[in-house]
Amino acid sequence: MKEEVLSQRMLLLCACAALEARGDLQRLDLAIREALDGGVSVNELKDAFAGLYAYTGFPRSLNALNTLERVLTERKAAGIVDYEGKPFRRPATWDDATLALQFGTEMQTRDEGGTPWDYTFCPQADYYMKSHLFGDIFACDQFTPAERELITVSALSAMDGVTPQFEGHKECAVFMGNTKEQVDELCRWLRE
Repeated sequence: MKEEVLSQRMLLLCACAALEARGDLQRLDLAIREALDGGVSVNELKDAFAGLYAYTGFPRSLNALNTLERVLTERKAAGIVDYEGKPFRRPATWDDATLALQFGTEMQTRDEGGTPWDYTFCPQADYYMKSHLFGDIFACDQFTPAERELITVSALSAMDGVTPQFEGHKECAVFMGNTKEQVDELCRWLRE
């Protein structure tokens, strides 16, 4: 994702991510409809909401998925056929804990700009982040790592009390392939 301006599709996904993080289901309903009408696929929305649980918690993730399911049911009843997008494929890391940890460690190192990251203070949190967050979630192929980071930045921007993670993921978004200008543009757009 090296384009200088973020695509409308990416902005629509990011708006949904921010509203998922806020737990604002009424506005999320409208944003999902706008995203679907704007070319975001059903499977992209599913993957974004499912993966965001690692940052926003299962309740918000499940509420967003339930909102998406309700919107899709209503649209189908109204005769609207939404674009499903790329089918979900179960990542190989889900069946091999060693592979998940290896892939996740590589992905997290890339996310940190090439610097290996170890959270020795709490080894179980270190393992969860590497094997699950970066190993399992990043192994899903609906998004590039650059797109996944923009979705994460959007969710974190909407949450209170996560400034260190928000600032860190803005840097990670650049390490994963976005330009600083794109990240800054996204943050300005989200404040509007």
